[in-house]
Amino acid sequence: MMKKLEISKIIEFTNTLNELYTFVGNEKDEIYGFSSIFEYKPNTITWVRSNSVFDDKMADYLQKPITLLIAPLDFKKEKECLNCIMTEDPHRIFFSILKEFYSEKEKFSVGTNNTISPSAKISKGVSLGYNCFIGDRVEIGEGTQIYNNVVIHHDVKIGQNCLIQSGAVIGEDGFGFLTRKDGARERVVHLGSVTIGDNVEIGANTCISRGVMGDTMIGNGSKIDNLCHIAHNVKIGKNAFVVAHTMVGGSVNIGDNCWVASAVIRNGIIINEGVMVGLGAVVVKDVEAGSVVVGNPAKKFDNS
Repeated sequence: MMKKLEISKIIEFTNTLNELYTFVGNEKDEIYGFSSIFEYKPNTITWVRSNSVFDDKMADYLQKPITLLIAPLDFKKEKECLNCIMTEDPHRIFFSILKEFYSEKEKFSVGTNNTISPSAKISKGVSLGYNCFIGDRVEIGEGTQIYNNVVIHHDVKIGQNCLIQSGAVIGEDGFGFLTRKDGARERVVHLGSVTIGDNVEIGANTCISRGVMGDTMIGNGSKIDNLCHIAHNVKIGKNAFVVAHTMVGGSVNIGDNCWVASAVIRNGIIINEGVMVGLGAVVVKDVEAGSVVVGNPAKKFDNS
């Protein structure tokens, strides 16, 4: 059973977020948990992104009044709810409330069956799951969480407050080969490593290859989803999003604030800052800043 919470406590917390909002209702009312707007449970907190989402389902919700709704500032149906917080970003406020009142606080812990090199530098407050391998001279910053069955090879550097989900492999050699005189393929030695900034997330079963001479680099605040491949010498800037099943070829540069949606990016491509790469796109040419590209081969999207 979820804990009972007076709305006044939520208002007090919201005041600490420095967010613009308006409250309509009774702060003495209580909620008993949270639920989705599409599967609303009585006496819980929920949220909507826009008026249209709420209007589409209004008939259903009128039969079970919403105890506390987080809604946009221009919300028009607040009288249909018992209590309503209207704010600039309902998504941000709602999940901040859930994190504060309903999520378990993360604690420092180290699981069993881990292999950790004596030369690795693991800061205080790092959480490490089970069956992980941490190689020579690896550095892991304070507050970083590493889940189970993660492999981090030698000389990898991971910043503070990162999240590495289960099955991720960071720092294996990339797919680089030379051709010998007899025609046989021989693996190129990879002498670089991987550098990951602060507040980065790496999804489950994602692979990030080490650089050949320099480092593969992931900038502060970037988020990489599950089942992605980041090849050797790739540079990803700050606050980039890379969605599941994306394949980023070697020596690709992805700028700050880019969004890459389950795409394939050919090696050596430059994707400048603020670009959105559409779902399933195959990028074979450089992309100018602020563009949206879609298709195979990817072309600039024009919605005019």
